Amino acid sequence: MNTKQNGAGSPPISAERSVESALSAAAVAPPPPAVEDLAEGCVRFVERALGVRLDYRPETLPVLDHYLEQARRATSEKVEALPVVAHMAGVYFGEVIRRRHASWWRMDGEDPTYWQVEFASVYLAFSPVLFIREALTRDPSAEPARDQAEDAVSGDPAALELDDEDREAVAARLAELPPVSEDEYYAPSTRLEVIDIAVDAIRSRRLAAGDETDAVLGPGDYERGDG
Repeated sequence: MNTKQNGAGSPPISAERSVESALSAAAVAPPPPAVEDLAEGCVRFVERALGVRLDYRPETLPVLDHYLEQARRATSEKVEALPVVAHMAGVYFGEVIRRRHASWWRMDGEDPTYWQVEFASVYLAFSPVLFIREALTRDPSAEPARDQAEDAVSGDPAALELDDEDREAVAARLAELPPVSEDEYYAPSTRLEVIDIAVDAIRSRRLAAGDETDAVLGPGDYERGDG
């Protein structure tokens, strides 16, 4: 599972970025209690199923990948378990991202399916539970290889929310990547790579445009309209 590189054909994320991510992860604020409860529930479920304890580090996301493959078969037979697994695994995945990139949770309503992680340095938001639901409910008869550029930033509910000009830059970067297997396409570890690549592509576009590479965004910059 660990044969992929950051970008899988794009330039790897810089050592400076890795140090920056590690420092921000060390200083990250605690998550909201509801997020912590669900994420820790995922940690317990995975440890019980696989004997391995998740630790919120990107390096251990392949463990979650493996757990979801097992859970996909189980939830197809026991549909009522689907939201439980999706909520816990999705929120855990969102916490991995939040601890890696400066970001916060937007928890509109009580349904974790639509909670979002919103970024501070670039305009990017996504619903991690929707990512995991998609992984759990995908059609196993779908074509065996998918191009990450095809759907990773498309208009489907699990897509990344981006500014239009950033969407073009991200799509161009993702278009350079080779096809991946269906299992890899839906894996949280691959989704993390897509998000990392998106952040780097946005920063590169801003730099080329003569702008500061990092914006200074707050929750108000993502406020939703009434309709």
